[in-house]
Amino acid sequence: MIVLDGSPHGALIVDRVSGGILWANEAAKKAHGGHGDELLSLQASELLVGLGEKLSAEQAKGIGRPGVIVQFRMSNGSMLPVEVFEQELSFSDQREVSLLHLRDASGQFGAVKQEERLRRLLADSFTATTIIAADGKIRYVAPSIQHILGYSEKDFLGMNIRRLHHPDERRQVSALVRKIPSDGTPVRMETRIRHADGSYRHIESTVRNFTRHPDVGGILASFRDVTERVEAEMDARKRTEEVHMLARYWTMAELGSAIAHELNQPVAAIRNYADGCLRSLPASTELEQTRWALEQIASEAERATRIMRSVHDFTTHKRIERRLWSIRDILDDISAFLQLKVQEGKASLVVDVKASRKAWCDKTLIGQVMLNLALNGIEAMSEKGGRRELRISANDFDDDFVRITVADCGEGMGNEQLEALFQTRMTTKAHGFGLGLVLSRSIVSNHGGKLWAESTLGEGTSFFLTLPRRSQKNQVFTFSR
Repeated sequence: MIVLDGSPHGALIVDRVSGGILWANEAAKKAHGGHGDELLSLQASELLVGLGEKLSAEQAKGIGRPGVIVQFRMSNGSMLPVEVFEQELSFSDQREVSLLHLRDASGQFGAVKQEERLRRLLADSFTATTIIAADGKIRYVAPSIQHILGYSEKDFLGMNIRRLHHPDERRQVSALVRKIPSDGTPVRMETRIRHADGSYRHIESTVRNFTRHPDVGGILASFRDVTERVEAEMDARKRTEEVHMLARYWTMAELGSAIAHELNQPVAAIRNYADGCLRSLPASTELEQTRWALEQIASEAERATRIMRSVHDFTTHKRIERRLWSIRDILDDISAFLQLKVQEGKASLVVDVKASRKAWCDKTLIGQVMLNLALNGIEAMSEKGGRRELRISANDFDDDFVRITVADCGEGMGNEQLEALFQTRMTTKAHGFGLGLVLSRSIVSNHGGKLWAESTLGEGTSFFLTLPRRSQKNQVFTFSR
């Protein structure tokens, strides 16, 4: 039975006494076209029209059991010429049966088997073929649609392909389809199609216009999912842009270092002259105001020197050296410049970081990230009235990471702004370059941590960055310029 069931030719077992069909193989069932069990309710004479008369006539000639041509009645009423070979059998219950081998003169049984093999091949393919009518409805689709877009054949048939295109591309795709030559010349396109799970996949298609072809009568499209390739290309472009931005940053850093170095000389001279004047002034109450002014000049010159030294040290740093650093020490390196910006922004700074809180990182690069986040917060509060407070805190995120928070009480951002915050060239500043947050995220990511933001309109924005808590083997990297 197993051998007969896999045969490309039809096979039936018939009770010779009653004429009822007891068993049918898969090829016979598919050729009949009805439900599988429907054949078992039929008489052999109903299925094989003229079989009894022709077999009797051949037996009368003494020929035995040769092949005879009869009509095979399909479920839709149409007839198929088949050649029947009879073989008598006996069951264990002593019933007398005949095994009828059916060979289709027109090749129908073989075609059914071939179609099944083709469907299995198409179901495993990484490409899918579909025929789309002029109104956009899908008339045919290959079984491979299941693992490409997640739809079953039944669900996909009858859908309007236009509704599956990404809303941003529908007009463009419709215009392109209208321009496809009517002679069947292939046109390649790349679109986004909605997957059964609701996401959009990048689909590469080869499309031909066969609307005038009598056997097709529509647009024939062969397509495959290229989402992974497209996303890899987008990621590569993003990395290239980040490299260019980093190069620009170092150019600006070198310029800042040069400016700080050049300004150091005149500022030092101002401080020395102020100190000289203070030493030469006689102790007189009449000169107290002058003395106070000179003291302020000397103090501000000293503060300017510290700021320029900090800028110079910060921008001339060419090595990435990771070790366990106190977060308070990192803040101390940027405190002079940060305090200056806080005063300019008429804000207050609150630091809530324990001296024992440490992170495994490069001190200067993470200082750059924290300074950038703090300056963003100060900028965000610049046009808001009332309380302007910038808060920097740190706490244990989990067993492996420490979390640093930089929070402002500015106007906050909506969801669209928040989602686009770390995109290249995205900035809310009037004179910004949109580079700081992209570089900051890249730096934190290279440390094994994460950088993200949360915001509430009218209340402010908080930036969070995580860094490893535990000491690891010291690593030193040198930038290749």
